[in-house]
Amino acid sequence: MTEAVSITHARPILSDIARRVATTCEPIVLTDHGQAIATIVPMPPGQADDPGDRPEAAGEALAG
Repeated sequence: MTEAVSITHARPILSDIARRVATTCEPIVLTDHGQAIATIVPMPPGQADDPGDRPEAAGEALAG
C-alpha cells in the first residue's frame, strides 16, 4: 500500500521523504486536507545520474 503524508507534515522532512522514496523505490502520496494532490516517485534507473534529465537543469523547475 502506498504511504500518504500531509503536506504540513512533509514540509520540514521533505529531504527525508525524498531519500526514502529513492532508497525504497516506493512512491509517497502528498495530501492536502485529506485529498491526494501529488505523488513523489523515484527517478527511473539510469536517469538519476544524468543531471541533464532533471527539470531544473532545463530551467523548468517549479517556483514555490
